[in-house]
Amino acid sequence: MKKFHRNLNIMSVFTAVLLILALIFWRTFLNIAITNIILNGIIIGTIFFGIGLCFVNMFKLLPEYNWMHAYFKGRANYGFSPKLLRPISLALRNKHLHISTSDLTELLDLVAVRIEEERDSVRYVTNTLIFLGLLGTFWGLIITVGGFAQILMNINFDSASVLHEMQLGMAGPLSGMATAFTSSLLGLAGSLIVGFLGLQLQFAQTTMFNELSDFMSQHILQRPSEDKCNQICECAPVKEDTYTKISEMFDSFTSAGYDVRQLTRLDRYPIIVAVGTHEQLFIATLCDDRNLLQSILKQLDLCFADTLDNIHINTTVFCVSSNNVDLGDRVKRFATTEALDNYLMKHPNNIPETSEDKDTFAAYAEYIDAVMEYISK
Repeated sequence: MKKFHRNLNIMSVFTAVLLILALIFWRTFLNIAITNIILNGIIIGTIFFGIGLCFVNMFKLLPEYNWMHAYFKGRANYGFSPKLLRPISLALRNKHLHISTSDLTELLDLVAVRIEEERDSVRYVTNTLIFLGLLGTFWGLIITVGGFAQILMNINFDSASVLHEMQLGMAGPLSGMATAFTSSLLGLAGSLIVGFLGLQLQFAQTTMFNELSDFMSQHILQRPSEDKCNQICECAPVKEDTYTKISEMFDSFTSAGYDVRQLTRLDRYPIIVAVGTHEQLFIATLCDDRNLLQSILKQLDLCFADTLDNIHINTTVFCVSSNNVDLGDRVKRFATTEALDNYLMKHPNNIPETSEDKDTFAAYAEYIDAVMEYISK
């Protein structure tokens, strides 16, 4: 988030410095502009248009970025309909939609194409400024060469006032040289200014795309395939809608920002293992066998106690069961998957933002993976 806003701050500071320099050296700037008021006026207008275009695209990107982070944190109803990220928004509208690796690649490609279209408009303005600078250069050279040719054709070298005539005739060629140099200066300077602002815009777009790609890869690609899910669910004692319920539970944790690590099976029951920040471990299952659930918790506590020092992983079991049974402490029972989804949306996960927090999160998440694989065997 800070990296994204840093690009906007750099653009603002850079534009403010340019404005201050223009106010300080306004006389010099005015003399350059009136050398060829038509061509230089077009170049200056194009520069202002390019600067405005960069800021407009940046401010259009800002709500898209905020929507993306709101979704990451589990706030799907942010109140904004994205345009640049519309393919992702439409795909995630159905939270129980299973997105394959190829589908996700296509979605990210669509977003990349839209971002590239935004960049093309800024590139076109930059190239236009270079073209206008070159156009002024050749325009001025034509005037200069034509002026010298006119002097050579009309001057009388035998006249006593030949130097005076040459002095009067030099006005045309000199004005052409002024046009060539000033238009080249404005065109190249303008392309540099718009190009720098466009580069900051590109950095911001790349930051957003990379964060989107990382999030989607982490939370969508980890969803198991339908074949694997059916293979895990087929032996479950709960036959009716087992696959559907497991999928809905999977999506509930993902939408709330939790890192769903794996779908596995314990004693024939499919379970979902999800990890949250602050050493939180969640196990979601359809099993309502109190003895089995308490046994899982006991095994986890023993593993963590034997291998971890000064770190306490808070383990909670979420059971989706319509049977009104006492499952003991540290087990939350929900009658339906919708009830579980509502609970998780009210208690979303705080996504780690700093690199240190991310490294710590990844380390104990991998450790939990190893522990769960050990217990499942």
